[in-house]
Amino acid sequence: MDEEIRELQSQVAQTRYQFVKTELDTCFTAAEIGKFELSAGNTAVAGREVAAVENGIRAIQPFVPKLPVEQRAAVEARLAELQALLDSLKAELALRAASAKRRVD
Repeated sequence: MDEEIRELQSQVAQTRYQFVKTELDTCFTAAEIGKFELSAGNTAVAGREVAAVENGIRAIQPFVPKLPVEQRAAVEARLAELQALLDSLKAELALRAASAKRRVD
């Protein structure tokens, strides 16, 4: 019985890590799409991608403390990279919005 419990715990831990990795990859893809759409002038689409990244980060965060130390360190490093990309994208969106508002006024 104890062996079965350990095996199940191991499977849960592996599934948790796979989920976090997949969600991170999805967030990076969304951020890259947002960056592309912004360069094409599609601020509405870029804004939706920013929201998708923010939602993804919120989905990941509760799982990070439950990861083993070495996996946690790798995920936290990727999250920091993703957050920097997201901040840059949000700043560019804000600049575009301010510029568009000045043209209207």
